[in-house]
Amino acid sequence: MEAPAVAPSYENGTWATMSRQLSPYADLALGLVAGGAAVASLLTTDVDTIDPRLLAADPLSIAATAVAGLSLAWRRTRPLASFLVFVAGCLLVTLTFHYIGLLSILLLVSLYSLAAHGRRRHGVAALVSSILIFIALALLGVPDLRTLDLAQACALLLAAWALGDAIRSRRLQQAGRLRVAQQEAATAREQAALAVVGERLRIARELHDVVAHSMSLIAVQAGVGGHVLRTDVAAAERAFEIIADTSRSALTQTRSMLGLLREENADATSPPVRTMNDLGDLAQDMSTAGVQVSLTVDGTPRPLDPGVELTAYRVIQESLTNVLKHSGADSASVSVVYSSDSVDIEVRDLGSATRPRPASSAGPSGHGLVGLQERARLLGGTLEYDALDDTGFVVSAHLPSPAPEPS
Repeated sequence: MEAPAVAPSYENGTWATMSRQLSPYADLALGLVAGGAAVASLLTTDVDTIDPRLLAADPLSIAATAVAGLSLAWRRTRPLASFLVFVAGCLLVTLTFHYIGLLSILLLVSLYSLAAHGRRRHGVAALVSSILIFIALALLGVPDLRTLDLAQACALLLAAWALGDAIRSRRLQQAGRLRVAQQEAATAREQAALAVVGERLRIARELHDVVAHSMSLIAVQAGVGGHVLRTDVAAAERAFEIIADTSRSALTQTRSMLGLLREENADATSPPVRTMNDLGDLAQDMSTAGVQVSLTVDGTPRPLDPGVELTAYRVIQESLTNVLKHSGADSASVSVVYSSDSVDIEVRDLGSATRPRPASSAGPSGHGLVGLQERARLLGGTLEYDALDDTGFVVSAHLPSPAPEPS
């Protein structure tokens, strides 16, 4: 079943992008509006009705008010500098006995912006400093700052800081969750890529095993057919029939494994192409090629884990193929021992006294026994091989595969 398509999130996508793009212009507009409104409040308010000690607006108070309001344009990009400039403008207006007006409200916006967008210690320091400044101004007896005004100002400053700090904490939590999600997504992509590589390597090993075994049989039978073509037509025909059958079998298996590469949704745990039940056919193929195989099975044969089943078969197939290619022996023995939690395999040949095993074949080469050793290790088992003498060779493997518990 396919997962339903996820609709685009305006909160996390379009809206976030628009907010980032428009925020510089929005803050600039806020600064211009705040500065203009503060100056207008200073010029249009009848200060005598508020406190007779207040002086009428002059160029200095107008400039200080305008600069303080305009400083909000930096409230998110440089929150600390914006707050300091704002407070300096407010102090200049207040200490010269001019009407602070709208700046007292905008101070809450400046403190909120510092708490929300600046460092936490800067926000705390700004809150404490603002409260102390208001207390000091009240003690100095500046106009328009009564005890009730002081209490309200402190309460509002605390509320503005708390709101900004909460917004800042929430933003940090969201950023942390986003980083975790990105890390998990990156890990999932890496695991998926590793799984694809691992599956491709597994199929490559399977292709090697199939092709190497089949081509060895074909090469032997082609030699036999060519040798007896004029002296024994029936034997030549049998050799060519074996070549045809082996070719078709190899082609079928190759197509099946290549299909896994093309199939995106292929089940990686699908049953193996060959199982231990096919050992009889393998022994027959080898006998036809000129190597008589003695197969001995001890214990009670049982279904193995699919990976173990396929690896066990490939160990025997590769070992017998090496006998055919390198040993010159006309017989080999295969021993399979089933136990309750594993299967043990041994493939042995005594070689040929008239055809010593080449030195290059005494050990693993290419993708053969080296690949099988790696497959056994990945399954938690072992694979060992050694020369018996100058001609013989033995391969032994131990593959764990616990029997399923009875239901």
